[in-house]
Amino acid sequence: MTPSPISPRRERAWQAFSAAAMVLAVAGLASLAYVLLGKWAGGTPWPGFDWIAMLGLPAAFFMMGASVLHAVSRRRRL
Repeated sequence: MTPSPISPRRERAWQAFSAAAMVLAVAGLASLAYVLLGKWAGGTPWPGFDWIAMLGLPAAFFMMGASVLHAVSRRRRL
């Protein structure tokens, strides 16, 4: 029995999910860098940047993990 191929629409949804994870990771890293540089320069950055880094980086990590698991399962079906 051959498994049914993944529909292009569903594949685009996973690509968008992976892209969102990447954007979230980059935003979290940029936010963290801004906070660290701001503190190092003696300033007080907006506390929202702390929250963006604290929530964005773990969320992006789990999203990327889900993308990797999806890719592995898709690869095993080929």
